[in-house]
Amino acid sequence: MMGRLAAAMGLLAAWAAPAHAGVVLLGSDHAPELKETIEAARQTAPAFSFADEDSPDAAEQLRHADVILAVGVRALVMARTVAPDKPVVYAMVPAAEAQPSKNVTGVALEVPAYAELAQWKQLRFDGLRVAFVYDKAATVLLADANKAAASLGMTLTARAVVDPARVESVVAELAPKVDAVWLVVALPASTAAKWSGKVALIGSDEKSTAAGALFSLAPDTRDIGRRAARLALGIAGRAPADRLPVPPPATSPGALSLNAATAQALGIELPDTIVKKAHKVFH
Repeated sequence: MMGRLAAAMGLLAAWAAPAHAGVVLLGSDHAPELKETIEAARQTAPAFSFADEDSPDAAEQLRHADVILAVGVRALVMARTVAPDKPVVYAMVPAAEAQPSKNVTGVALEVPAYAELAQWKQLRFDGLRVAFVYDKAATVLLADANKAAASLGMTLTARAVVDPARVESVVAELAPKVDAVWLVVALPASTAAKWSGKVALIGSDEKSTAAGALFSLAPDTRDIGRRAARLALGIAGRAPADRLPVPPPATSPGALSLNAATAQALGIELPDTIVKKAHKVFH
């Protein structure tokens, strides 16, 4: 009788105690730009519980989580606000807004500068003069680009643009002086048409490659989701007292696209090993 009473009391205590949800995946099913990342994270770790950032229950789910995987800027802001002491892993968040800390880590949205320049060097080992055209608001990218160029023995000429309409004139100024122009801003179609057969243009998304850039390394949204899920699993697998500080942020190598017609116009051979790893090749 006493054994049954003790068991019943144990069940009541379990019901009364707040349930810990392990890893809670926070995001929005209604944001198309985040859908692939959320799907990849769920496939990597099906046991994650999902909290829609627009749901009235989301805050309560976050308070009971052991680890929060926040997909997107809104989700990260919400996680920091509602559960400031919980370990948080972010995905699909620009570097300028990520702000890693003792309890916040994640997978960078931007492709590492070293990967971009190393890819160019694989295609043309002697192309050491590179122009870097970037959004003036994204100064965090400049330090990474300078460091990568120095480590690869390249000379980097940087130009910041505020107005997208200025990209064409900036490229026209720099292109005759360098071996490649690396743009982390949108590549205007008119600029691609004028310069793609004269100088290697390195883009930042598949649209740039389709327009005429030699290649682009774009954020791989599915790979970012998988890596973020594995990072969250690793933190959750630790003893509670050992979850903080979280590991440093990770990176994703990006999705490669190539333009074979541009390569031919520039006299650059695309090795089979590089073609095979490309997500898409434009002809």
